[in-house]
Amino acid sequence: MKKLLLLAICLLVLPHLVAAQGVKLGAGVFGGMEVPVIQDDQSSGSNFGFKGRVNVALITFEPYLSFASYGGADIEDVIDDPDGNSITGFGLDAVLFSGFGAPGPRMILFAGIGSYKVKNDQMDYDQSNIGYSFGLGLEIGVARGINIEGRGRFLAIGTDGGATKKSAIVTAGLNYHFGM
Repeated sequence: MKKLLLLAICLLVLPHLVAAQGVKLGAGVFGGMEVPVIQDDQSSGSNFGFKGRVNVALITFEPYLSFASYGGADIEDVIDDPDGNSITGFGLDAVLFSGFGAPGPRMILFAGIGSYKVKNDQMDYDQSNIGYSFGLGLEIGVARGINIEGRGRFLAIGTDGGATKKSAIVTAGLNYHFGM
C-alpha cells in the first residue's frame, strides 16, 4: 500500500516539476494476455494496468501499475489442481521512438524494471522481487493527442530461490497526451 501511495504522489507532483522544461505528459490504459514461459505450474491469464507517460526528447518514460493473474495448473496426477498466481507490479519503462500522440504509425522499442508481488493464497506463496522486461510494439496516432498501441513484452521476475518466473505478454492500449 505504501508503494502505491508513493507512485500516486509521484504522478501528481510530476507535472508541476517538469512543466517549465517543455516536457510532454500523457496517461494510458492497457489490457491483454499473459502467457507463462517454461512453467508447468501455471496457464495463460489476463494482464491489465495503467501508466503515466513523460516524453523527454527521443525517450518516453512510463511509470506503470499492472495486475495479472495466471490460470491454474493442468496437472493430471493431482485431484485439486492449484489456482494460478496473481501478480501486482509497478515500475518504469523507457520507450524509444514513441510518436507521443503524433498522427500515423510508429514502431517502438522498450525496456523496463519493476517490483512485482507474486501471490497464491491456496499455495501459501507470497514474494516480492525485482523483474526486468523488454519488447516492441506499434503505436498508431488516430486523433490529435490520442493513440492506440499494441505491445509484445518478455518479463522475467526473480524468485527468492534464485530462479525466475518468465512470461510473454501481449497487450493493446489507449493513450491520451495532455496539451496536444
